[in-house]
Amino acid sequence: MSSQENISNQLESYSTPLKISSENPFEDFQIPKETLENRKIIGIGEATHSTKEFHQVRRRFFRFLVEELDYRIFAWEASFGETLEINNYVVNGEGTAEEALSSISSPIFRTEEILNLVEWVREHNKQVSDEEKVRFYGFDMQNDIASFKKLRKIMQKVDRDFIEANNETLEFMEQGKMMFAEIDKEKEAELKDFITDLENQVKQKQDEYLEIISEKEYNLLKQLVVILEQCRKFCLAVNENAELDIDSWTFRDQSMAENISWMMDFEDEEKAFVWSHNAHIKKGGKPENPESKALGYYLDQKYGEDYYAIGFDFGTGSFKYLDMEEPQPNWEGERSFEKLHEDTLAQELDQIQEPFFLDFTGIPNEGLKEWITQEHRLHTAGTYFHLENIEDHYDKLRLRENFDALIYIPEVSAINPI
Repeated sequence: MSSQENISNQLESYSTPLKISSENPFEDFQIPKETLENRKIIGIGEATHSTKEFHQVRRRFFRFLVEELDYRIFAWEASFGETLEINNYVVNGEGTAEEALSSISSPIFRTEEILNLVEWVREHNKQVSDEEKVRFYGFDMQNDIASFKKLRKIMQKVDRDFIEANNETLEFMEQGKMMFAEIDKEKEAELKDFITDLENQVKQKQDEYLEIISEKEYNLLKQLVVILEQCRKFCLAVNENAELDIDSWTFRDQSMAENISWMMDFEDEEKAFVWSHNAHIKKGGKPENPESKALGYYLDQKYGEDYYAIGFDFGTGSFKYLDMEEPQPNWEGERSFEKLHEDTLAQELDQIQEPFFLDFTGIPNEGLKEWITQEHRLHTAGTYFHLENIEDHYDKLRLRENFDALIYIPEVSAINPI
């Protein structure tokens, strides 16, 4: 028996089979509850942003966590400000799911699969008390124009004079120019000084503001100031015309981890479901840069064993992509991994025919324990795709060092945009 056959046999013995699209919540979705019930954050990844089956499994997983383990925070890799409209819809029922989802600028979230998830959360919230309602938040901060506009809206209620005095600077940010415009040292100083002044203003005038807005809205305003500063640093770090020298990838992931902790405190919840790419969920960093750190690294540092990370991979199938050279507001097309490439996890699992969930934390088999400590190449494709060489889209990592579990789906298909 080959080592590949041996691993396949062991996986069949120790993994949990998964049904992908069934609406039956739990009878055929036997994730080991005892493994998850004492965790505070469940991070669930994806090998691409645009795979239908990943979305379907995560929706069932989230439903399981909500109905069985009382999870009430849905946190995902979307801009903080853009998801406030979705949260308003699922909590208060204002507008429609389609209108709420239209607030998201990235096409990776405007899909039938996400729409179904949002509608399910709303239906769930209609049946429970206010304290039991699920909240819906984005934790990203890349050029988050919606957050700037929300900040303006609140500040106009409490401090119109400050906004009018700084209108030109705020408009510059609202137009998304920090990431792309020509920015000299004078402009960099102007942006930094504006946010410093804003932060001081919000702190010093707390009592005055609280006479006009609620404490919860005031705390939201403070977080919007934080998002503004995170965005300033990130945008200037990636802007080729600016001079801010920080590792934008690590800074972004650290900021996202801080934002997740904030939303748990803001909603007074001890648990959160975190939906993001494998590249962020994992507990390490970029293989080519050991100094870089992922979102999962910071969550692991803060929460330890209370953070449980689930990685995803697949065998073959299609997904949507945007052309790397010419980003468009909608998907450019569809690409496929039509074969199993050499020296990849997918090739190792060639004999696996059905999706499975494998918990790394309780494996009794020594051969399987050793296998998860070894390096494997997993698919990785983000919003964009390098068309030149499909084999570039793999991430080499040790499974156990980066994840606590793996979900594997042999055959996948592309999402359905709306």
